[in-house]
This record gives sequence, structure tokens and C-alpha cells, in this order.
Amino acid sequence: MSSKQKIIDQAAQLIHTKGLNHTSIQDILDAASVTKSNFYYHFESKEQLAFEVLAEQMRQFYAIAIGPSLENPELDPLQRIEVFLDNVLAIGHSDYGELGCPFGNLAQEISATHEPLRKALSTFFSTCAGATSRCFEEGKQAGIFQQDLPSVQMAEFFVAQVQGSILLRKTHKDPRILESNVEVLRGILNQWSA
Repeated sequence: MSSKQKIIDQAAQLIHTKGLNHTSIQDILDAASVTKSNFYYHFESKEQLAFEVLAEQMRQFYAIAIGPSLENPELDPLQRIEVFLDNVLAIGHSDYGELGCPFGNLAQEISATHEPLRKALSTFFSTCAGATSRCFEEGKQAGIFQQDLPSVQMAEFFVAQVQGSILLRKTHKDPRILESNVEVLRGILNQWSA
């Protein structure tokens, strides 16, 4: 593993655990076992590193959760959403899930103080909602969902419910909250099925 990747990986773990503002460059240097000169060879600032960490986490989430579900052409639109919810549950039951959503955590921490990172997170959540909305639209065209299903609003609702459920799971340290909310979302899907 390159020293740059090691820095990104260790910074991602620290930021997910402690938050961006409570993670110092020295914390990252110690965790990655690199020198300050090595850090600044790869990154101009902690801010630049934060953007690269966020981009890496987005790539990973896409590969683990979105690509195999919401954008999987081998599944019908309802199955795509169901598999996405299964993926969310799997993450929520993992040690990683114990820390909450890295995107939600960061959004809560910096949205009022760091406009460029807020915009990047806003784009990420919009991308998730967009992929979900496309599933709803395709499902309507295929006769899987009712024609009057409000695709965009329902997709934003799904993203908000998943984020809120992960936050409660983290806060209460109880994955059953996430399970319960996912079951409610599945019930809503059934209500809108054709």
C-alpha cells in the first residue's frame, strides 16, 4: 500500500470515529506511521485530505451498496431497492455501522461551517436519491409501482429515513432500530406496489 493510500485509510478511520475537527494532522501521522514531510508531499492541507477521504468513501459506498443494488440491471426496480435496504442492514450490523454513517456524521459536523465539503456531501446524498428515484420511475414504467407514486419525493424520503435510522442505531447502539425502520420502509414499498 502506498503511503498516500495509508494516510487516506487511516484518516478515514479517525474522522469516522472522532470527527474531522477532532482529528489532528498529528493523529493521522501517528496512525499512518508517516512523517509530516511525507504527508505534505501528498496533501497540501488537512482540507485537501478530507476531500480525498470523502471521495474514497463515496467510491467504496458505491461499490458496496449502490452499484450492486440500485444500479444493477439484472434486478427489477423493486428488487434493486430491496437489495439496497439489505445492504444498509448489513452495514448497520457491522462494526463499521456501530460508528454511524460517515457521510451523515460529517454532514452534521461541518454543514454549517465548511461550505465546500457541505456541497460535496449534498451532491452525494442527491446521487443516492437520484438512483432511488430512477428505480421508482422504471418500476412505474414496468407496472411494478403505482403510476401516482411521487418518485423524487419518495426517493428523498427513503434517503432521509435511512440516514435517520443509522443515526438512531449509532446513538442507541442498537441495530434493532435500523431493522425496525427498514421494515417500515419495506411496508411503504408494498403499499405503492401495483
